[in-house]
Amino acid sequence: MSAMSDDQKPETREEFYARKKGKNLAILACIIAFFVLFYVITILKMG
Repeated sequence: MSAMSDDQKPETREEFYARKKGKNLAILACIIAFFVLFYVITILKMG
């Protein structure tokens, strides 16, 4: 039995950057959704 599991294996630089890019895009999507939510709430409060 191996001491390292699949998520502990060393990864290549390309795999690391691909994973990091995916996380960054998810964070960007959350930030955009947050701003859209505040925009909609502001418009509804004004009207």
